[in-house]
Amino acid sequence: MNTILWIIQGLLSAFFIMPGYGKISGSKEKHVADGHLKSNSSIIPIRILGVLELLGCIGIIVPWLSGIAPILTPMAATAFCLIMLAGMFVHAKKKEYKMLPMLIIVFILSAVVAYFRFAALASQ
Repeated sequence: MNTILWIIQGLLSAFFIMPGYGKISGSKEKHVADGHLKSNSSIIPIRILGVLELLGCIGIIVPWLSGIAPILTPMAATAFCLIMLAGMFVHAKKKEYKMLPMLIIVFILSAVVAYFRFAALASQ
């Protein structure tokens, strides 16, 4: 099971790298053109989300691998669950239903990592 969890953790980290980087590096005009932002809205919340996603990419791998503060790994997985729930809400509100299956799958994978990593910590 540990190997499966490591694979899932790697996939989750890879999944969140590109959108996180895009949220940080993309211009306001690009986010407006993509429909992620209204023209009169601040870009700061998108930048913050991008930073949190990139921190989650580190947090889902490094703490468990290094053994330093391993509680951060299931916490990062739980945070990914919350991001996916928010994403489901936002995309459903925009009637972008094509995104929902992917978000649900990522939510489930994140929940699996959170559950089993928390369980491993509890059994120690």
